[in-house]
Amino acid sequence: MAIIDEKEFARIREGMDAFDAKRETIIKESRDILKLSKQAIYSIHRDDLAAAEQGLKDAASLKAKLEKAIAGDLGLRTGGFSNALEEYVEAKTFLSFVTKKRIATMKELAVQPEEYLLGLSDLTGELMRRAVMSATKRDVAEVQRIKECLDLLYGQFVTFDFRNGELRRKYDGIKYNLQKVENTLYDLSLARRTEGD
Repeated sequence: MAIIDEKEFARIREGMDAFDAKRETIIKESRDILKLSKQAIYSIHRDDLAAAEQGLKDAASLKAKLEKAIAGDLGLRTGGFSNALEEYVEAKTFLSFVTKKRIATMKELAVQPEEYLLGLSDLTGELMRRAVMSATKRDVAEVQRIKECLDLLYGQFVTFDFRNGELRRKYDGIKYNLQKVENTLYDLSLARRTEGD
């Protein structure tokens, strides 16, 4: 009997090479999901909802394809794919808020809890930007609606006990975004009072 089993080493090498090739494909296509989601957010801010919907439809197709590819190895979900799904959640929930006046659920988006929470944390920044843009148009109702949504999200996030890490850091950002929108509403109320004088 040989000291080492060379065939076994060959099988290990083949398995590792196949994993690396699959991982590279997932990283590349995850970048496409990320890019499509970022473009959708940009389109929503520009009120080009048709472009946002098409981009997110394309992202959903890639998401489904990659989920099939990683079904046998959940270790492939971490990193690039999971990060892309955070952006996807951000874009989908933003579109849902704008078009349906509600936040899409984790179940509807078919993502993991941490991906959902991280995406929602980032959503609050987009909502804050929308509030500022709405304030420049004197759309007080939209700013108020955004403030109520941020308040509800913050109320849910405050019930978690986040350890130090990405979720904790982003949770702190929700407070900042809520405060900024509250300040925007206050400034609008002052402006209305001044205009009424």
